[in-house]
Amino acid sequence: MTSLLTKVRAMDRQKFETLFTSSAFLITNGLLFINMFLLARALGDDGRGAVAAAYGNTVVIGWAFQIGVPTAAGYFAKDIDNRRIAMSAWAMTLFGAIPVALLLIPFYLWQLGGESFVEGGESLQRWYLIFIALQLFNGPFLSAIFWLRGVGNLVKFNLLLALPQVLITFGYFVLFVSGNMTVNSALTSTFIMLSVGWIVGLTATKSWPGRGFSRSVFDEVRSYSLRAWVGNLSFFVSLRIDQLLLVNFVPLAELGVYAVAAAISTLSGPIARGFAQSVMPFVRNATTDDERLWRITSALRQVGVLSFAILTLMAATAWFIIPFVLGEKFEPSVRLLLILLPGAWATDLNQVLTTALTSFNRPVEASKAQIASAIATAVGLLTLLSPYGVTGAAITTTISYWVGLIVSYYYWRRLTGQVRRGEATGHTEAFEESLA
Repeated sequence: MTSLLTKVRAMDRQKFETLFTSSAFLITNGLLFINMFLLARALGDDGRGAVAAAYGNTVVIGWAFQIGVPTAAGYFAKDIDNRRIAMSAWAMTLFGAIPVALLLIPFYLWQLGGESFVEGGESLQRWYLIFIALQLFNGPFLSAIFWLRGVGNLVKFNLLLALPQVLITFGYFVLFVSGNMTVNSALTSTFIMLSVGWIVGLTATKSWPGRGFSRSVFDEVRSYSLRAWVGNLSFFVSLRIDQLLLVNFVPLAELGVYAVAAAISTLSGPIARGFAQSVMPFVRNATTDDERLWRITSALRQVGVLSFAILTLMAATAWFIIPFVLGEKFEPSVRLLLILLPGAWATDLNQVLTTALTSFNRPVEASKAQIASAIATAVGLLTLLSPYGVTGAAITTTISYWVGLIVSYYYWRRLTGQVRRGEATGHTEAFEESLA
């Protein structure tokens, strides 16, 4: 009875932090919808597609530059101080992200030769390369922010994580109201505001390069990061590779319509991210495996119900809301959205399952699930993209999300059985003695 009461009281705290984090993510996601409205109204489908091509694509590429360090920062936060994590993040950028960026040069050139960039001209191509260079700083920024999540400082975590998006929205709003919104001004504003947000985040967490590098910490962070990186990259590639490839196959107008549908389909995502981000520190600090399993199972159940309710409401109202808010040019987005929604539910659940596996020090299993999703995405796009365009991309995305969910659930069920039989545990020894 005492144990149960302890769990309930702790769960109340977890629920509070989940509500707080989910609300922050919802607000941030709401800003994305405001951005979508401002860009669509001011620039039309062509201009919206141009911004998605030059900036949106580099966000996906930036995930490759993270080398999994933000995940490691959240995992090791309770054992390693931020200064040592920060220096490991910068070292991973130097020895990991920059080489990856150089290896991807043939991919950049292939994208720049695609239909969207040819239509957009040299200015759009130049902005694409500028944002790729900027994304190299994404890993150290997110590592500093996710360390805050790991130690339970969710207020500062949410504020700093949301800051770049808040600034970007503010910049768009000023341009829209003043009548100065163009593709070039929107991309210029995005660059400035994103840079300012990252600078503030690194400064507030004291995460700039300097003293504090530890070889033993770097080895621990590197080992975990590389195991998590494959899965993180596979997940984000499956999440956005459709838009990466559409740049080469469809004109800017179609890319803009698809970008709208893809953005709206993520409306329930902040709920899942809020649960996933909040449950990690509680699972890592739990004293028993029973409590760890209970927390994750509760989060998974609640995400499933809330996500289903939100996505069902979207499906019922999208046919009216999208044309009304964005204009008739974006009416084709409704059909694409309805195809994407089942996949959105699957990826919401998968976010919690991925956190569950990584919190039990099973980043490899999480990676395998996301690799399966990425493979399904690649096969689907090769088969459906050329003959069916954006419709084929939407079908592929939903299928790949379900593949990732099924594989993640398989590994989670297997891990749960091992834990209950005493063959595995989520407990890890602290690094305090080894780092002293």
